[in-house]
This record gives sequence, C-alpha cells and structure tokens, in this order.
Amino acid sequence: MSALVIYVRLHDGRYHGMGDWPPAPARLFQALIAGSGLAGPITNTEREVLRWLERQGPPIIGAPRGRRADRGVLFYMPNNNSDRIGGDPLRMGKIRTATKVFHPYFFDPSIPFLYAWSVAPADVEKCAVVCSLAERLYQFGRGIDMAWAWGEMLDDGDLEDWLARYPGQVFRPAAGGKGITLLTPAAGSLDSLERRHKAFATRFQYILEGRSVRITFRKPPPPRFQKVVYNSPPSLLLYELRVPTADGSFAPWPLERAYVLVVRLRDGAVERLKRAMPHHSMDIERALVGRKPDGSNDCPPENRVRIFPLPSIGHVHADRQIRRVLVEVPAICPLRRDDIRWAFSGLNLLDQETGEILATLIPADEEAMLRHYGIGERASQVWRTVIPAALPESVRRRRIDPARTREEAKDGTERRKELERAANAVCQALRHAGVRAKPVAIRVQREPFEANGARVEAFASGSRFSSHRLWHVEIKFEEAVEGPLAIGDGRFCGLGLMAPVPV
Repeated sequence: MSALVIYVRLHDGRYHGMGDWPPAPARLFQALIAGSGLAGPITNTEREVLRWLERQGPPIIGAPRGRRADRGVLFYMPNNNSDRIGGDPLRMGKIRTATKVFHPYFFDPSIPFLYAWSVAPADVEKCAVVCSLAERLYQFGRGIDMAWAWGEMLDDGDLEDWLARYPGQVFRPAAGGKGITLLTPAAGSLDSLERRHKAFATRFQYILEGRSVRITFRKPPPPRFQKVVYNSPPSLLLYELRVPTADGSFAPWPLERAYVLVVRLRDGAVERLKRAMPHHSMDIERALVGRKPDGSNDCPPENRVRIFPLPSIGHVHADRQIRRVLVEVPAICPLRRDDIRWAFSGLNLLDQETGEILATLIPADEEAMLRHYGIGERASQVWRTVIPAALPESVRRRRIDPARTREEAKDGTERRKELERAANAVCQALRHAGVRAKPVAIRVQREPFEANGARVEAFASGSRFSSHRLWHVEIKFEEAVEGPLAIGDGRFCGLGLMAPVPV
C-alpha cells in the first residue's frame, strides 16, 4: 500500500475554526473544493477524483500542539444592510455593527498540518489530481485563516518513519470507543456541498403581495459528513496466572522467561481464534503476530495487540516473578475487543514435554497493582526497565571470547562508544513505540537497577535476541509519561517493559 499525504501550512500560527481541534478532515475537503472553484466550475475529472477521495475513509491527522486562547478576540463586521449606505464601500464603517467573538488556537506555524490516506498504488493518477487541488488551497478554517498546501505520495513504511519524527501530535481514526470526534468526508459529501452552495444563492425569496414585498428565508441543506472517533484509548485486559486446582493460588512464572511466556500465550490465542474464526486468519495474524500468514509484514505497530508480562514489583522484597499478564487492545485493532478477551480467558500454559497444565490465565478482579506500571493517574518522568529492552543489531555489544578475556578486553573508549550508540538507539526505540515525550537523560547498562532484578544475559535464553542486544535502560523525560510502556524490538514479545520510578 501507498499513502497520499496532504500538508497544510497557515500563514499565522492561529486557527479560528470553531468546534474542532485538530482541524477536521471535512474542513480540508471543503478547502480543496473552494480552491478548485476559484477559476470557475469544477471539472468532471476533479469531481470524480473528489468523489473517490470521499470514499477513502478517515485519514491519519498530524497537527502541531495547539493552545486555545483563554480570552476571546472580538471581531467587528458589516451587517447585511448595505442599502442604507447606497452600496458605497467607503461608508462600510457606518454599518459595521455585527460582532463575533473567536477563541483561536495558537501553534507553531513552522509545523505543518498533515492528512494521510492509505491508497492503492493503482490510484497514483487520482492522487496526482488531489495534489494539484491542494496547491490551489488558499484558506483553512475561517476566511481569515489564510493557508497554502501541497501533497505527495509515500510508501507506508516511509509514512510511519515520517510520523515517528513528526514534532506535533498524531491522531489516528478508531472504529469506536471514546476519543475526539471529528467530521470526515463520506460518500455523497461532494454532492451535498454542491446542493448547499446552489441553495445558498437562493436562500432569500422576494414575494410581491399587493404593494408590499415579503422576504422569506429558506435554510440551505446541511452538508453530508460522518463522525469518526480519533485517538480512542486502548482497552486493557488484566489476567492472572493461576494454578488449576481448587485453591486457585498464583502460578508464578520466572522473570527471565518473560519472552517465552508471551510467545506461548500469543500463539495459544492465535490458535484459539483461528479455530473459532477460520475466515479471519489474516486479521488474526496481523493483529497478534504482526504479519500475514505468508510471513510478510502488513500491520502497523499501533494496530497490534500488545501483551505485557507484569512481574511483582512495588516493594523492596518483591520477588519479581510474573503473576499477571496485561493485554492491550488498540481501538483500531482489526479484531473485536470481546474476541481478544475470549481468546485469552482460560488459556492454559502446558508443559511442552509432559503436557501438564502449569498455569491458567484467569481474568483479574483487582487492578490496583497496575499503578506500579504507571497506568491510571501515576504518570512519571523517570522510567526504568524491569525486563531489558532489545535494541537493533547495529548497536549490539562486541562479544568477548571467555577464553581470551585479557586479550580481547575493551578499553574505556570502546565502552563509551557502545553506551553512546545504545543511548541513541533508545531515542529511536521511543519514536517507534509512539512515545512523544522528549528524553532529557538516558542511562544504559547490563546490570539491573534493583538488587532483586536480573542481568540482561539471563533474558536471552529461549528468545530470538542475542544477549549482546539487550540493555537495561533508565530514561528521564521532559514531561510525565503514562504507562504501560515497553520499548525496543522485542516490545511485542515481552521485552523492554518499563516501570515508573517514584521521586
């Protein structure tokens, strides 16, 4: 798949549109139509392309961080009574009695707004027409919000990299839930706007009744748009590992085998769902494994289900064994939340040699322990890994042969460069994990930050990651961050789990 991206810049760092932030896709759609109509009627080619665009579904939105003014700005404008001044524009001040109060949004004008649609490569000609329409855009929001725009085509991978580096906020459409509700184009939007424009020109009718004239007003029909929820928060499903006996006590899992636990739970849920919904095998693989059945990668990370193994923490004597598992279902997941809940509920962990049930996944009744992982109202600026993060192969540590420790020992310069490369990779890992907060300090090491933790080498067994790619990480952010938080290449396999540090 490819992506059609439209960028919009406002001349001033102010936006006077009422009722929506970020500016809704419906506003962009209307601005494209207004720009294309400056030179006369819209051509048939442009009309067909706009009808194609309105059927593409809601786009991803990027917007600079806006701050709405606390105090409104009063604007004076002429009322509809130019007959009193004989239509003389020089005397317009005589009838400038109508007023409106605006509460504009202020933002950094150097950061463009962006709107991105996923499109098929075969639609490249239609995308080119949309880009040409974007170049005619002249305002965005109210008539005083002068703007210009341009467009381009990107590969999906390039788009995600661009969004990861984007300095503003990213808003993604969701299938439902709670979030920001914005108007987006839908089938019939263009036709409804044309009907509204035609009716607007004849909204006043003058009827002669004897010697008097009666003026009637007919309200133009409203435009046709659909409401779409953006940035709906993910659903969190908490489970406990319990022994399948009458007492139902906890069945703790070793901290160092977190990767094995998550992979086995994931594969068990995939198998369950495929048996129940064989016609949805592709969506099941995409949502839980992150790839199609043929092995190709086809699911954006933000659409995937995440499984967090939660070690027992919060006290100096906590043993850090895993007794709970958190499943995060994004609002834009291709699978229903209830299907995911069913797939994990009652899932058994079996001994692969004897077939004995080691533990059963049971929905948890008590969620108070989630605060130890920054979930709820416990945001924090300082975070540390409970389970080490897997960083890219390019920053792995140089392996030293145990039989030649003296000959191959690293000097101070080499060790410093290893730490610097790892710290830079952490910044990239934060972007890939969708963390927008800016890190101000990063610390990486092989040893755990707490005495009852474990060195990174212990987590490599049974995983696809070499111990030389694993790091314990401490990050201090410029602003407080909420959990759950996991970073690194293994964040979908139980690695890279972080917890806030009380300050």
